[in-house]
Amino acid sequence: MTVAMLTSQVLSGVPGIVHGFTTRDGGVSQGPFASLNLGGAQDERSTIETNRALVLDTLGRKDASFVALRQVHGNDVVQVTRLAGRSIEADGLWTRDRGAVLAVLVADCVPILFADHRGRAVGAVHAGWRGTASRIAAEMVKRLKDADIPPHDLRIAIGPAIGPSDFEIGPDVVLALETAFPSPGAAIRPGHDDRSYADLWALNKRCLLEAGVPETCIDVVAYSTLADGRFFSHRRDKGVTGRQAGVIGLA
Repeated sequence: MTVAMLTSQVLSGVPGIVHGFTTRDGGVSQGPFASLNLGGAQDERSTIETNRALVLDTLGRKDASFVALRQVHGNDVVQVTRLAGRSIEADGLWTRDRGAVLAVLVADCVPILFADHRGRAVGAVHAGWRGTASRIAAEMVKRLKDADIPPHDLRIAIGPAIGPSDFEIGPDVVLALETAFPSPGAAIRPGHDDRSYADLWALNKRCLLEAGVPETCIDVVAYSTLADGRFFSHRRDKGVTGRQAGVIGLA
């Protein structure tokens, strides 16, 4: 069984890597998790592992380890190998290990994939509104810079997430995002009463630009997970749903 995945034009130009953004189609899960559920505590673990194996097979990396950490909506970034376990708590991971395919699991949050333009290292970030406000994308850029991969050598794809017309937020979230991103412009716009709408794609892209990544090196795969039925959406499905993933590895 081959899993259909969306890809980034920017990352597709990088030699020596594999990547993709999965949808909810092409797996073996049932009910509200149908069918390519890649995470979460509500589905059967064996089913999730089967789905993960299908993703690896589609990427041509069936011999690799599917590495996903315990995501906690923070901004910690860790270097991992194929042996990393689910007990590690972090929302960003990167590797030079060709035996690891990295994954961030999402159902409205933003998956962001990173690659060195020569295929020497890859990374992935999970950015909900909290991760966006704590500028986890910039933290990944800093960690890779410390590993001698400068910002201009990065190629980055910001993947499907809840879209700017769908992500309604309250005053507390507005305050957190405006504190992190002063003068956000159209990235935060007023809604009804005390509600607003936020563009997490735009805010994370701004974060990357301010971290020194050239705009031509950033791609946004702009499909809203809430509006597009091909994706799991925590908000649309009222919490009873699966997880898709942004995945990336060295070939």
